[in-house]
Amino acid sequence: MDGEPVLPIPISAIDNNYLLFDIQAITWLRKHHQICGVFIGSLPQIPSQNVFLGLPMQIMPEEAQLLIDLGIGYILDDARAHDVALAKANRGQQKEYVDLVEREAREISEAKTREKEVAKKKLMKQGGRGKKSSKQSTTSLTATPINDEEGQAAEDDPSTSLFEPSEERQQSSSTPPPLPPTSTSRVDHTITPTTSTLLLPPSTTPPATTPPPNTKPQLLPNLNPASYNLYRHLHLSRPLTYFAHPGLRFGCQFCIYPGDPLRFHSHFLGVGVGWEEEIDLMDIVGGGRLGTGVKKGWLFGGRMPGGGEDGDGDEGSMRTFSVEWAAM
Repeated sequence: MDGEPVLPIPISAIDNNYLLFDIQAITWLRKHHQICGVFIGSLPQIPSQNVFLGLPMQIMPEEAQLLIDLGIGYILDDARAHDVALAKANRGQQKEYVDLVEREAREISEAKTREKEVAKKKLMKQGGRGKKSSKQSTTSLTATPINDEEGQAAEDDPSTSLFEPSEERQQSSSTPPPLPPTSTSRVDHTITPTTSTLLLPPSTTPPATTPPPNTKPQLLPNLNPASYNLYRHLHLSRPLTYFAHPGLRFGCQFCIYPGDPLRFHSHFLGVGVGWEEEIDLMDIVGGGRLGTGVKKGWLFGGRMPGGGEDGDGDEGSMRTFSVEWAAM
C-alpha cells in the first residue's frame, strides 16, 4: 500500500462522474497530493449502508482536472475501455482472473468457518461453567432442612423438584456433535472485484511516465473555471497546502482544511468567483454569517485576467478574501 502506483493513474469517467478504483493509487494520492475524495461503494448484503463506504472513490471535477494538469492522471472512458479490453482478452487471462476471484472467495469462506468454530467453542465453554455453577447452587439449596409437609412431599417425589433438570433440559445441555470437516473446495461467498485490470491486455496498459497520446490538459465538461482556479490556488499554495472536500452540506463549493481532515476541522467555506463577476452584498453577508455560525470563515476568491498559474512565482495572479461575522 505504501508503494507508488503506475503513473499516470486512470480516472474512470462514468456518466460525468470521476472514479478511482485502485486502493494503492487512492492511498498514494491522499498521502502525497492531498486528494481525499468520497467513497461511494456499498455492500450488496447491507442495502441501507450509509457510513463506512468503500471503493470506488469519487473525486471532484476540480481534483480530476488538477491531476491531468500535473500529468499524474488521465481520463479513461470506462465503458468503452472495458468493451475493448474484454473483446481482446484471451482465455488464459480469463481463467487467471476467475481463479483469483475464486481463491479470494474461498479464503473468506474458510475464515468465516473458523470464526464460527471459535464462537461455538466459546459458547460451549461458557455453557459448561453455567452448568457447574447450577449444580453447586442445587447442592447448597437441597442441603437446607425442610420441616413442612409440602416440602417433605416434594423431597420424596423427585418429579416435583424445581432443581432437578428434566430429560429435555438434559438433552439440550448435552454436548453437540462436532462440526463436519470443512471442504476447501466449497465457496459460500462471492467476490465482486473492484477493478478488472487483470483482464486488460498488456498492450493497453499506459506507459509509466507519459499519458496516452489522445489525452490533453483541457478543461473537463461541466467544470466551473472559477471554482477550479480557487481549488488549484489552495492546493498549490506554499508553505501551507490545504485539503478541500465538497462543501454542499455547508452551502459552499469547498470545505477547506489546513491539513488532513482526519486530524483537523475545516477552517474555511470556499467559493470561487470570476474576476469581473458581480457579487451580491447579501451573499457576502449571508456567507459570513453562515461561516461564523459553524465556526469557520467564508472565503471567496478569483483569478486576475491574464495572471499566471499558481506555483510559478506569480503570486499576484490570485486574490482571496475571508469574511467573518464578528457580532455573532
